[in-house]
Amino acid sequence: MKNIKKFNFFFLLSFFITSCGQQTAPPVMQNDINEISKTDEGANDRLAMDQNDSEMNFEDSGPSLDLSIPQPNAVREAPISNPLNLTSWDTYMILPGDFLIKIAKKEYGNYQKWKEIYNWNKEEIGNNPNLIYPYHYLSLKKKEMVEEFKPGFSAYKVNEGETLWDIASKLYGDPVAWIILYLDNAENLDGNSNNLSPGTILQVRDQINPKA
Repeated sequence: MKNIKKFNFFFLLSFFITSCGQQTAPPVMQNDINEISKTDEGANDRLAMDQNDSEMNFEDSGPSLDLSIPQPNAVREAPISNPLNLTSWDTYMILPGDFLIKIAKKEYGNYQKWKEIYNWNKEEIGNNPNLIYPYHYLSLKKKEMVEEFKPGFSAYKVNEGETLWDIASKLYGDPVAWIILYLDNAENLDGNSNNLSPGTILQVRDQINPKA
C-alpha cells in the first residue's frame, strides 16, 4: 500500500514538472492579426516621414560646405604709376628786409640774377622792382635750372651831370636798371651812386636781358 502511494506521488510530481516546463502560446485570433498589420503599417509610415524630414532638414539647413580645394588667386601686378611731375620752380616767401638783389645773392650766389627774378615775377611785383612786400611769394627757378649768364662789357665814360639813372635809361631804356650799373661798378664808386665824377669810366653790360 505504501508502495502504491509512493508511485502515485512520483507520478503526480513528474506530471507537474513536465507541465511547468512546457509553455503553450495562446491561440492567435483574427483581430490580433489585423492589429499587428496596422501597427506595422504605422511604423513604416513613421519611418518614411522620418526619412523625408531628414532630407528636408538637410536641404533647409543652409548651403552645403564646399570641400573642393580652392584655387590660388592670380597675383595681380601693381599698376606702374606715372613718373612724378617734378616742377622746375620753387616758392620763395619774401622776408622783412629782402630785396631782389639780396634774394638773388642768397638763392643763386649771384646778385646779378635779380633781373631774372623780376622778369619771372613781374606780374606779382608790378612795375617797380625795388618795391616788394614781406610775406608775399615769388616763383624762383631751381638753381640747377638757371643758366649762367655771362654778359659782355664795354667801357662807358661819364658825362658831366649824368647819374646812373640817366645812363641806365640811355643804354637800356629802363632807368630802374641803374642798380645793375651800380653793382657792376660798386668798387669804383665807393658806395656813391648819386654823384658821379665826369670822366669816370664805368663797365656797362652790352645787354642785361639774358634772353635777348
